[in-house]
Amino acid sequence: MKKRPGFVSATGIVAAVVLLAGVAVWALASGDAMFSPGGLNAETRAATVGGATSAGGVMALGGVATHDQLRDDCSACHPAPLSSQTMADRCLACHKGIAGQIDAGKGLHGHLAGTRSSPICRGCHPEHHGPHGALTNLDVATFPHDATGFSLRSHRRTDGGAKSTCAGCHPGGYETFDQAVCTDCHAKIDAQFMSRHRAAYGEDCLACHDGTGRDGAGFDHSKTSFPLTGKHAKVACPDCHASAQSRSDLQQTPHDCYSCHAKDDKHDGAYGRQCEDCHKTSAWDDVTFEHSVFPLDHGSEERKATCQTCHPSGTDTYTCYGCHEHTTSNVLAQHEGRSLTELQDCVRCHPGGRQAQD
Repeated sequence: MKKRPGFVSATGIVAAVVLLAGVAVWALASGDAMFSPGGLNAETRAATVGGATSAGGVMALGGVATHDQLRDDCSACHPAPLSSQTMADRCLACHKGIAGQIDAGKGLHGHLAGTRSSPICRGCHPEHHGPHGALTNLDVATFPHDATGFSLRSHRRTDGGAKSTCAGCHPGGYETFDQAVCTDCHAKIDAQFMSRHRAAYGEDCLACHDGTGRDGAGFDHSKTSFPLTGKHAKVACPDCHASAQSRSDLQQTPHDCYSCHAKDDKHDGAYGRQCEDCHKTSAWDDVTFEHSVFPLDHGSEERKATCQTCHPSGTDTYTCYGCHEHTTSNVLAQHEGRSLTELQDCVRCHPGGRQAQD
């Protein structure tokens, strides 16, 4: 006869039946309470986070005003295990204002949801912490503020050294933001700078600044397509980025020399717009153009030519006529059998201004 396990006995079976009966009685007496990790929030006030208040904390479906009113209907928040819905879907079924933000991709929740494939409400909004438990669990250190388009990397502390709070930038509620907060705060740090900055670039701080500090005092121009060298490094930003009102305006500032230096062009455009061919950023008058292919003095000290002597119409073209004995008739006579058209590019045969070379 096969021996049965020691725990299978009449006493063990009776104990198991008694235990199950006790659990059943407790379940009938307490309803769903035995499965709940804690009471639901019973407050109707808006949530406060970091001193800033949310105006969207009230339920908006079927007259339900608090989570606690749903305590007898777990399925209102918890879909069945095999359901295609998520808890976030159940949240948004009640919080229709938030659902509208997400659908439109606008507002705080619209920006946050845009960083995920699907919303996860409980990552920021815990429950079952009792009738007075916090429904929002965030602070400046943990909130993913970068997802809103503005980083807090350079705003962890105030100018006085105190830890930043949500209310410091969002006194009217964390779902709204008035950019006057930026100008008021930074004016306390440097009033003269802010006065000049606002006059040059306007009031829309967020059009250029993203909170990382990259577009502020620490901006590294050498990482752009136009590194600042020589005297360019000392030029004030508004001198080149005049009237820029957005990041796009800053990026579209002309990179060519002539756009800024046309007023300094003593040649009146006669030598083109490639100023860098002759001028350096060390100084506008520091001209170092090399004319080694065709010496300006033709190898002689007798006569010095100016740019206009050979380039009366600009540096893109040149002529040898009008200098020495180079008249049209003399040139034709010395090049018998050649048309005048063939004789326009003298340097092709006279690279140094001397006799023709084989």
